[in-house]
Amino acid sequence: MVNAIHFIEGRTQQEQPLSDEEFKQRLQHFGQQPRQVRHLKFNDMVEAFYTLYQRLASPKHPVHRQLRHVGLAYLLTFIHPDSLRSFLKRGLRHEQVLDQVVDLTGMSVTAVPRGMIGHWMAGNVPLLSLISVIQAILTKNHSIVKLSSRQIDYISPFLAELSKCGQAGQVMSESVMVVSYPGKDTIWNQQVAAQCDVRVAWGGREAVHAVSSLPGKPESETLIFGPKYSCAVIDPAQMDTADWTRIAQDMLLFNQLACSSPHALIVKGDKQVSLDAGGRLAEALQKPLRSHVSQPFDAGETMKVVHYRTRAWLKGERLLVSEGAEWTLHFHDRLEPLTGEGLHILHVYPSKDMSEIGHVLPPSIQTISHKLEEEDMLRLLDSVRFQGVSRIVPVGKAHHYQLPWDGMLVLDRFVRWITVEKG
Repeated sequence: MVNAIHFIEGRTQQEQPLSDEEFKQRLQHFGQQPRQVRHLKFNDMVEAFYTLYQRLASPKHPVHRQLRHVGLAYLLTFIHPDSLRSFLKRGLRHEQVLDQVVDLTGMSVTAVPRGMIGHWMAGNVPLLSLISVIQAILTKNHSIVKLSSRQIDYISPFLAELSKCGQAGQVMSESVMVVSYPGKDTIWNQQVAAQCDVRVAWGGREAVHAVSSLPGKPESETLIFGPKYSCAVIDPAQMDTADWTRIAQDMLLFNQLACSSPHALIVKGDKQVSLDAGGRLAEALQKPLRSHVSQPFDAGETMKVVHYRTRAWLKGERLLVSEGAEWTLHFHDRLEPLTGEGLHILHVYPSKDMSEIGHVLPPSIQTISHKLEEEDMLRLLDSVRFQGVSRIVPVGKAHHYQLPWDGMLVLDRFVRWITVEKG
């Protein structure tokens, strides 16, 4: 891996190696550029994203084909005008707060961008880089995106298309620089961090710790989105056919690598009820496979699945599996501390009492998707609220990026608030 700039000044770059000095100069030059994105109006930004939405929705578009297997449907939903307006209103309480002074519960305020956002991206979910950068763009910040060495660059083609969506699209694309260099290159991590007012780290424990320990501007801050665990809790009596399909999609989307991907299914009832629920889920798991929700496993991943199944069967444990390596349901006799391996393996546990679930959650719990009656949902909430959980959402919405995320109002951290009082 060598120093490389993938996207800068609104254009995709030839991915040729750069010397340390060349890389440093380009980085510093980008940091010194006028922040034109600050002067865009939110409505013009939304219109540019809508133009992009219409283009990427076409199956013939090359970027559509690139992103089809890595969350294109969700990305299109995210950049739709209605979604963007709702997202900014939820994140900053008013969609026009970056354009003018507004009243928020009796306070007259406006917001301004922090300046430069640094994004250190994980390689497991490609869509994260786009969502992270779009948040920075919407809050009128500039961005430096450091791609993972294991990550295909999906963001540069996206930005290149955005640059063709009118003047606002061109300006927004020019606000982002996409780079790559060896992940453990402390010198270049420090160089990037020195430019940033906010650092956003996505990834494993070692990766996010490396970013959080970097020196930076005295007033800068770091947002950490480290490894997380998610699960689902259901009452089969409340489920319909569409709900089983939603759980299957939540499990398979992003190849079960997202922090919001469920690794366990807790079923209200006894062991037999959980076995019956697994049968219903197995039927549903066939449908998303035909609609390209997930990417096929490679040979190494397939062998891991085979070894996992073999070990479980040798122990006399009960599995329900696909004909190939596409998915595995692993049934347990009782509720016990939750575990997860990825590889489309879902652990299925029975539970007669929602109040016991908090005791089996790992500290890294993030999302619990559910289909429960309100009374059971509130009992579940009481059990898990102090265990670290950030989201309790209906099945099918596990991967819906929303604010707060990991307990944080992220857009709030990307702006600086100004109170405006009349004399």
